[in-house]
Amino acid sequence: MKLTINIIAFLFLLTSFAACENDMAEIKRVINEEEVAIERAKDVEMLYSDSAMVKVRIKASEMLNYLDKKEPRREFQKGLNVDVFNERQQIISRLSAKYAIQYEKQDKVILQDSVRVKTENQEELKTEELIWNEKEERVYCEKNTFVTMSTPKETIQGYGFDSNLEFTKWKILNVTGVIDAKDIMGNVPK
Repeated sequence: MKLTINIIAFLFLLTSFAACENDMAEIKRVINEEEVAIERAKDVEMLYSDSAMVKVRIKASEMLNYLDKKEPRREFQKGLNVDVFNERQQIISRLSAKYAIQYEKQDKVILQDSVRVKTENQEELKTEELIWNEKEERVYCEKNTFVTMSTPKETIQGYGFDSNLEFTKWKILNVTGVIDAKDIMGNVPK
């Protein structure tokens, strides 16, 4: 009888340890799948070029590079500054934001918190969020995002924004400010 109890106890312990080993293996597997390596870089300067011509320069005091297989991304928690160049390598617009995240697989950068764009034409865009579609070379914000565009002659406010990367062809989707009709219509005869 004592031998039977010892065998049952031994089998019970053996099964318990085997179950624990399987559970621990499962836990380690899940942790390894979800674990994301992060690289931290200081004083970053990134250049984007096309046909050996620099189109965009990004500078940031710090960048976090998430080496996630499912969603690799770069995060700029301390903000960034972006210079956009023309074909003569002159800066035609400058962009800044206090926070940004770049999704590599989506070719998209989302800029947030005090987003400012200044162009060579003395235009200035102010908003709280701006999206840069790298593949389409398009910059925009959603229809419910408030924007203010100041030009040398006026200030235009509205919701939603769409522009080319150079900010030379832009539009506000739902204008709420006052616009001087002479600037739009020109000198129309009466």
